[in-house]
Amino acid sequence: MKKILLTIAAACGCAALVAFGQPSPPFSAVTVDVARAYANYQQAERSKEQFQRAVERAQAEMRTMLDEGVALAKELQEIEERMDNPALSEAAREKLRKQGEEKADEVRKKEVEVNSFRQQTDRELMERREEFVGKHIEEIRLAAEKLAKKKKVQVALNVSTGAVLYAVPALDITDEVIQYLNGKD
Repeated sequence: MKKILLTIAAACGCAALVAFGQPSPPFSAVTVDVARAYANYQQAERSKEQFQRAVERAQAEMRTMLDEGVALAKELQEIEERMDNPALSEAAREKLRKQGEEKADEVRKKEVEVNSFRQQTDRELMERREEFVGKHIEEIRLAAEKLAKKKKVQVALNVSTGAVLYAVPALDITDEVIQYLNGKD
């Protein structure tokens, strides 16, 4: 019987709950809904707002660049339309052709600039978001750890991941974690 209990304890990742006939401390746990804690964490909300402002600034800059590209394309189109004028002299047509080539180069450079900006900005924004989300998740983890230790429990489980199939509501300390994070502890 002891061997079966030890095997079950080892299989569930718990410290041996029963060892060689010695009474084990009662297993105690709390649950935290990390997703709900994150959604109600005021500092995380401020970070999301700052991030949204950065996204809006990047979008405004992108719109400006796209508008510049559209203006260049219109100038190129106007040059091409003027070249279709049959009354143009060969010298005037050659001058417009050179202007058209230069304008087409400007359009291509603007396209490269826009694509490069978009890729770099997307990468930077994604890194920035991952950084602040990771920081706040770690803060939530540390708060849950501190409160779990204060309650003298052995395990704090994240119920938002779906790995915990059932836990009695009395084990949930999410509201306490939120209060602690928001400085109301």
